[in-house]
Amino acid sequence: MKDSYIIGILGAGNMGEALIKGLLRSQLVRSYEIIASGKRRSRLHALEKSYGVHTTIKNSDVMTSTNTIIIAVKPQNMEELSSQIKPYVTENHLFISIAAGIDIKKLRHCLGPKPKLIRVMPNLPSVVDQGISAIFCGARMPERYRRFAHQVFQAVGKTVDVKDEHLMDVITGLSGTGPAYIFAMMEAMINVGVKMGLSPKMSEELTKQTVFGAAMLGSQDNVKPTKLREQVTSKKGTTWAAMNVFKKKGFWDLIESSINAAVKRSKELREARK
Repeated sequence: MKDSYIIGILGAGNMGEALIKGLLRSQLVRSYEIIASGKRRSRLHALEKSYGVHTTIKNSDVMTSTNTIIIAVKPQNMEELSSQIKPYVTENHLFISIAAGIDIKKLRHCLGPKPKLIRVMPNLPSVVDQGISAIFCGARMPERYRRFAHQVFQAVGKTVDVKDEHLMDVITGLSGTGPAYIFAMMEAMINVGVKMGLSPKMSEELTKQTVFGAAMLGSQDNVKPTKLREQVTSKKGTTWAAMNVFKKKGFWDLIESSINAAVKRSKELREARK
């Protein structure tokens, strides 16, 4: 792959920075092999100072500097971006897009028939190298490009290979939006702790470490969350009492309805952008 270890990033926001940091930490590329573009000079200068990468306010500079480009702009900015870069697109370009809700068909419309296109759905924990990224390449994508995309996003967490692009809406509702479900539960736990007499600091510390530890336990191979829940739930005990309320209040139904709503909205946004 020509210039396979020279990466351009269109969009120097939080996810763009997370990728820069992860790529450098993993040593997949070196700082002088990355060029990133953005609209705010102050932001670009901060990236240069922190990571030693090249930056520019001109998206065209990225296009002419490398064949491997990550699109990390917000979905609503995709049309503007494509109008700026389309004149520079060639058949040698590989675009890896993390713009939420922009499917391959829309990317093809924006960028034309020439380039190779890969779609990725990462999530917020990627900013601390603990993300999960779903990668859709399409059946005709050469293996070396698929493998390279996985290498890039394994620099900020784990990856899964998606064979059916329609599942990206489901993935958006589950893992893309998923961190917010956990944050909301943490928020509720902290507030209840304070209401019951704990200091805000103590309630927050107890909640954060509980969630962190539970996530570590639940992330072990060959360990199912259901089994862990059953292990910690003694009949007639405190956890048993709490789980009974979960059941009576429809906790599992609430989670399912929330994910369904996120999936539905993902589909609506995708259709609106066609």
